[in-house]
Amino acid sequence: MKPLSDVQNSAFMAIAPCRAASLALVVLANEDSQHAPDTMKELLDQSVHRIRAAYEMLTAGLDKLLAESEYELPADLGSQRKKSIDALAPFAEVLSTQSDGQILERVREMPSLTAQALYKVEPIVSQFLIDMTKNMFEAQKSRDSARDEGMRDAIENAETVGRHIQLIAFNASIEAARIGDQGKGFAVIASEIRNLSGRTQTLLDTMSGYLRA
Repeated sequence: MKPLSDVQNSAFMAIAPCRAASLALVVLANEDSQHAPDTMKELLDQSVHRIRAAYEMLTAGLDKLLAESEYELPADLGSQRKKSIDALAPFAEVLSTQSDGQILERVREMPSLTAQALYKVEPIVSQFLIDMTKNMFEAQKSRDSARDEGMRDAIENAETVGRHIQLIAFNASIEAARIGDQGKGFAVIASEIRNLSGRTQTLLDTMSGYLRA
């Protein structure tokens, strides 16, 4: 099961850059750029890639990551995610155009994209990322706590079994001593059981100490 911290990191890295990229796309389309053509193309390609990556993560990629972590977003976060998708959708639609020139032309034809980048994409996506990070951090902390508690219970059960083994070995030693020479082999086995139980108990004590620290 994928840790929620990994899900959060992957989602954040894919989604966060779209905020600056959406605004950069508007600027590239509308300014009389002094950039060299190669630089202009590099900036455009970078913005396009970041917006597409964010939209893909929001619409589909996040579902896959959540399934791998066996986690479902709470209703309020699901609603924020939907708002983030809606905020980014106009840019994703523009990027369905294939050529760079057509992309920039379509952006110039849609002056509302500037306000969309500043007043929709930036605040809505930012709030979603903040709340998602907080939610997954708390959820992972709860998972870790439950896992540690389960490990402590398992160790306590193993400690109980170890004590029972020691008692059995002790009783076997007494029985071997009672029957004399005929019980020598039995006594050796009982001694080995007792030694093994002692080493197991030491290991369990060490593990338990780490968990309780």
